[in-house]
Amino acid sequence: MRVAGFAEDIGRHNAVDKAVGAALFGGAVFSRLIMACTSRLTSEIVLRAVRLGVPALVSISAPSDAGVNLARKANLTLVGFVRGRRFNVYSCHERLLLS
Repeated sequence: MRVAGFAEDIGRHNAVDKAVGAALFGGAVFSRLIMACTSRLTSEIVLRAVRLGVPALVSISAPSDAGVNLARKANLTLVGFVRGRRFNVYSCHERLLLS
């Protein structure tokens, strides 16, 4: 596994934007990546992933209702509460291969 972009910031939106910028400078192809966050998956964060063409967005935290609705409409796999081998899938579960 290779990290295409990583950033930390007080604000979750700034952290995502910085990580996306780093990935862009590295020549990342977003349609082949998974975006991972430690923050709440709000509709704004989900919208960033959708606009980039990222197929899946995961977080250790919860998604907002608006984030889940947007992910479903945009065909984005949204996964929250990732803890070890446990997680909740909120949209597009068919994209995941689980054994």
